[in-house]
Amino acid sequence: MNFGASPLAERFGVDKYPAIFVDDALVARPEDFYPWGKPGTGKYVPWNDLANRRKFQSDLQRMIDLRLAGGAVKSAVPVKAANAAILPAVDMVDLDGKRFNFAQLNGQPVVVEFWATWCPICLDTLKWMKGSMAPSARVVAVAVDSEQKDILEVIRKIQPNAKVVIASPELRKAFSGPPAVPTLLIADSKGRIVRTFYGAPPDLHDQIAKELAKLQ
Repeated sequence: MNFGASPLAERFGVDKYPAIFVDDALVARPEDFYPWGKPGTGKYVPWNDLANRRKFQSDLQRMIDLRLAGGAVKSAVPVKAANAAILPAVDMVDLDGKRFNFAQLNGQPVVVEFWATWCPICLDTLKWMKGSMAPSARVVAVAVDSEQKDILEVIRKIQPNAKVVIASPELRKAFSGPPAVPTLLIADSKGRIVRTFYGAPPDLHDQIAKELAKLQ
């Protein structure tokens, strides 16, 4: 899902997943469920704790009941980052065995796609970026939840114009999961993340192209 395409998300400044609304009230923020690379202070963190999931279910049911009874549901205050998020300082090794990090890619916009071999839109985007990105941006394609042999076969067929990485636990943690496949991030030439897509809106490729055009 791309929250940038939602008027409600834009109103509340929500650019991550998940966000829960009851009518037009924001009742649970992304930071309530996941730490997003920061200390986990959300009311349902850690989300894999069954007690936190039950608390969320109880809170949500209470707010729905209140709304159905004609009451007003108060919105949560969205979390605003004091500074723009930046690509994390984490070492990676590409399929050619070359070690690198995001800082070494500074000087050009960077697109990071978390993809899987079983995800058709992920593969479509890898193919599209092969012909559409160079020389406007560097691409880092991070494979997740896939067997290495399948990853190698996909890369052999597509031959993307990208640094291809198999996600390590450290890399996944640096991106808080990520919580969806595909997840695609766009960073400017200084590594500042300017746009994040979770899932794949129908015009994903057009939106990527427009964001990159702003960075040229």
